[in-house]
Amino acid sequence: MVLQAQSVWLLDLAGNCPSSWSLNGFDVSTAQFPHAAYLPSNVSLKRFDAFEPVIPELAEAFDVIHLRALCVVVKGGNPSVLIENVAKMLKPGGYVQWDDFDPDTFITYSPSLSISKTSSDEIIKTWANYAKQLNLHFEWLSTLPSLLKEVGISTLQTQRFSYPSSKLRKAATDNWMMALEETMYVILNRGGEEGEKERFRNLLAETVEDTKAGVGMWIDFLSVIGRKTGL
Repeated sequence: MVLQAQSVWLLDLAGNCPSSWSLNGFDVSTAQFPHAAYLPSNVSLKRFDAFEPVIPELAEAFDVIHLRALCVVVKGGNPSVLIENVAKMLKPGGYVQWDDFDPDTFITYSPSLSISKTSSDEIIKTWANYAKQLNLHFEWLSTLPSLLKEVGISTLQTQRFSYPSSKLRKAATDNWMMALEETMYVILNRGGEEGEKERFRNLLAETVEDTKAGVGMWIDFLSVIGRKTGL
């Protein structure tokens, strides 16, 4: 089972596992699902809200659950409902792999003190302020192993990935620039103050110039693997 809209991880797994394995992907919306014609025969994608009560057919139905990039849908810094549902859907002895990014570690860096990153710093600050207005808080990510333990899932491995290798710095920065642009426009379309869209467009253009000069961006990635007790 995978909780991730585009199911990239699931489709990659499908190409490296026996066809007898049943692979199921879920998301709150089907909008980003690949067309069914492109899916292997053992892959199924369905709509499911991970914050709603677990339906009987999903209870203790999965040997492995993979979750990815859910920090931006957990409101109030409280993932308890989500984590409890994961525990309910796992079979006894089943495994969970949770991969997420930690927005509290969002930073910029410059290759030289002579190259300004003022606009880049400002755009990250702007994003963080809007996240708080949407009641998004990310402190819980640092305590994820403890939160999983409360529902009977013991952590086997925790990894935090900080700073990409030199060959990936540009690619990582471009990725976060696209993410910033998309999420900020979504936020502003929901009710930003007058003039905020234009201000953001200008700030984004200035940040692009920063990155052309070598300024980079990074957010830590967190990966936690755990196992449910029972076997």
